[in-house]
Amino acid sequence: MEKMYGAVERFDGIQQIGRTTFEVFYGFGEDENGKFQYRQTLPYKPPFDFVKDMVLTQINANTQEKITSGFKWNDLLVWLSEANQLNYSRDFLVASHLHERGEQLELPTYKFGTDDAPIYYTFETFEEFKSFSAAWAKHISDTVRDGWHEKANVDWSGYEI
Repeated sequence: MEKMYGAVERFDGIQQIGRTTFEVFYGFGEDENGKFQYRQTLPYKPPFDFVKDMVLTQINANTQEKITSGFKWNDLLVWLSEANQLNYSRDFLVASHLHERGEQLELPTYKFGTDDAPIYYTFETFEEFKSFSAAWAKHISDTVRDGWHEKANVDWSGYEI
């Protein structure tokens, strides 16, 4: 689905715009370019299951995008790619194990920000690293929960024509 800017309110549904052309609409949001909703134009009347799959796929993509690029910690943009999530988890498990045993630990340095404006951040204390780890895990959990909520609250009645 593509973003269509200029939307003023949410409309979940399908409209026939020609003899054999239909547009599927879903959601409502706002970003730096303005208010939008998602739209997909089809040259045929789509079956309900096809439309439902299209909308759920868009919700999943939005959820994944928000997980990956929607997290800030201490005003720093943190890219939560799957690889970074694995690295952050591994590093925290190792640091936790060493901290519990009272052993010397070297806390990690990560690249935050963007590729154009990277910020290399070295954690000073285990508590600070623990706070970072809890924050990004909560961001993922909250974002997934928001995605579930969005799926549960789609008004599917507008897609039946």
